Amino acid sequence: MLRYAFRRLSLLPLSLFLLSLVCFGLLQLTPDDPVRRLLPDEQARMSSNDPGAYDRSYRLAAASLGYDRPAFYFTLQNTALPDTLYRVARPEERSVLKAFTLRTGNWPAVQKYYHTLKNLAWEVRPEDAPETSTTLRRLLLQDDFDRAKSTLSTLKGNPGLTSLQLAFQEMENGKQQSRLLLPSFHWHGTNNQYHAWISRLLSGDPGVSLTDRRPVGSKIGRALKWTALLNGLAILLVYLISIPTGLYMAGYRGGYFDTITTIGLFLLFGIPSFWVATLLTNFFTTPAFGMDYFPSMGFGEIPDGSSWWQIISIRGAHLFLPVLCLAYPSWAYVSRHLRRSASHELDQAYIKTARLKGLSRSAILWRHVLRNASFPIITLLAGIFPAMLAGSVLIERIFNLPGMGQLLYDAALTRDWPVVIIVVLLNGLLTAIGLLLADLAYAFADPRVRLNGTKPSAS
Repeated sequence: MLRYAFRRLSLLPLSLFLLSLVCFGLLQLTPDDPVRRLLPDEQARMSSNDPGAYDRSYRLAAASLGYDRPAFYFTLQNTALPDTLYRVARPEERSVLKAFTLRTGNWPAVQKYYHTLKNLAWEVRPEDAPETSTTLRRLLLQDDFDRAKSTLSTLKGNPGLTSLQLAFQEMENGKQQSRLLLPSFHWHGTNNQYHAWISRLLSGDPGVSLTDRRPVGSKIGRALKWTALLNGLAILLVYLISIPTGLYMAGYRGGYFDTITTIGLFLLFGIPSFWVATLLTNFFTTPAFGMDYFPSMGFGEIPDGSSWWQIISIRGAHLFLPVLCLAYPSWAYVSRHLRRSASHELDQAYIKTARLKGLSRSAILWRHVLRNASFPIITLLAGIFPAMLAGSVLIERIFNLPGMGQLLYDAALTRDWPVVIIVVLLNGLLTAIGLLLADLAYAFADPRVRLNGTKPSAS
């Protein structure tokens, strides 16, 4: 078992590295501009009245965030593209340059055209020539080559337009199709965005939120304690109810208890928890139906100087309904699987021997059957850690609980991708740990399980 655990732990860094690559790739593919969102409002307003100053502010902000570096240790791209394209800070500008270069294969001519366009777009003021100014600024974002050509042919009335049209013709006529046929490999070293990002993570700095500029670690830490409390109580409740229920269903299989419990568990498993949560909040948390027994929102405010009994009373009143809604779907899963495993064990020869020794039904179920039939309980154990982190988005939304599910929902809604990516990464880490603990628990519960794949020797 120790050798298996060591082997699995040795593979954990590789798994986390691959998961970090996936998370970082998703972060790069998100349709958002974090630099623009982090710029102060007064600088963001300069994009229309003073685009040159805005461009300088944008490049400085991108450099401070490390976005002027290559994304990864190396790039594999078309030969026509320069290995310094990452230095173009604004993603829409980089998209235009990349599209035109892949169309013509002539990077110097594309660069000349875009610089001419940018200078002209900044020189022509909207109050002097509103239509020309609007068209030029749209061309800065136009990555369709044919549409840009059609738009340029309609522009007249400014001496600078001639040089712009000549630059476009030079780019179009100077196509270098041969450069578009070959790939190129560029090594950038450790001075890249991924290396800086993973280094910050390993040092305990997951970055800042894009919505409120708060550290991501503090936001996750504040929500994590509530989700861990909520899910920990729910899992404890599942074990306390499901284990005796499943065992006694197997012990009295075919009887009234087994039949009635099976029907009840089947109904519980089929009723959506969010629907039950909505009904409970409507009937038991409002005075409209005369059953205002529980508070409806949050975890409750603890007054200063409260005793431990007051704290438990306040927290318990707020936690009872959400814990119940989180726990009851798992009752059916664990109870039914435990019943099936226990029924199989009750047909074994060692159970018949225990009966011949005069052991009671309860002693047989708890002393002999439970350990050998505990695989469904262990399977649920594998999902405990990620469940405690991820939380339940619907339950926390319905009861307005500031946990991880609520945090993840709000972050996705506001496109706060640093928070979303860190939560996904932590979920992957805790899932790997949970699976490892479950495998070790399988071997502990049943010595016949061989984790290293070897068979027990015959004796």
